[in-house]
Amino acid sequence: MKLKFRTCSILLVASLLSLAACGDDGNSDDGGSNGGAACGGLAACGGDPTGSWTIEETCLDSSTFAELTEGCDAEIDASGVEMVGTAEFRADSTYVTTSTLQGPMKIVYPPSCLTMEGVTITCEQLDASMQEVVGDGALLASASCVAAGQGCACTLVLEGSTTTGEGTWSVSGTSLTLAPDGQEPDEVPFCVEGSSLTMAIETETGTDAEGKIPNYLRLTKQ
Repeated sequence: MKLKFRTCSILLVASLLSLAACGDDGNSDDGGSNGGAACGGLAACGGDPTGSWTIEETCLDSSTFAELTEGCDAEIDASGVEMVGTAEFRADSTYVTTSTLQGPMKIVYPPSCLTMEGVTITCEQLDASMQEVVGDGALLASASCVAAGQGCACTLVLEGSTTTGEGTWSVSGTSLTLAPDGQEPDEVPFCVEGSSLTMAIETETGTDAEGKIPNYLRLTKQ
């Protein structure tokens, strides 16, 4: 399982957000995003991941989605987005995974996000842009935008495209190295405690001030 959780590639809505003037306009201010309450940082402890596992919980810190609102004070609530699936780490050091990212995301754009270089985008225009990519390879099951005060509130629903992966694995201390077939290996901080396996989701945000990783998957042994 290649746990690269790059926001633009997973959510596939960066181009839509640029239509809403939320891209880099030369004044690089941190955006105000909110991906829901954090689940608490992962402290890697290592262990033996051998066995079959089912994804039970997806923890996405709000900072995961910061680049989607760079230069714009839009608010993102991605607390409904989750990953479901399974992972099997075999005794012969091979693995097989199946994962599906799905669920709703809400984005609220204030008026400042809807104007760029003197041109203002209406909620109707933003809604039309969203509709154009639904079902067109963008992994969106539905998308809609409505007026919210002087701004716009949009709801995007990921349609749940399933991906599979396989390769080899090895453990070194608190890192689980995953080498997908034909790809470069990744070192993933992890922790096995009883029937629970927690694996970090690599993002641009890295670790927090206490050295913990705020984005991760928690799996339960089958």
